[in-house]
Amino acid sequence: MSLAKHNTAAAKCDVAGCDNDAERSFNIKQVEKTDLSLKSGDLRNVHLCKEHYKEFKKQTKTDRELDAIYD
Repeated sequence: MSLAKHNTAAAKCDVAGCDNDAERSFNIKQVEKTDLSLKSGDLRNVHLCKEHYKEFKKQTKTDRELDAIYD
């Protein structure tokens, strides 16, 4: 039995000026807290490449630590 492969096209990074393949996706509300400029503002989920994912992690480190404490 074969499995259906949904969304097999590789997503591209949604940061303006970047055409790398996306590694991760996040809710737009999480990414709006950073200074990453996006290609489009009408997205629900934002795809980030490996380089921009590292930048996202650096900029949201304190928020994520606080969330871990109070959750």
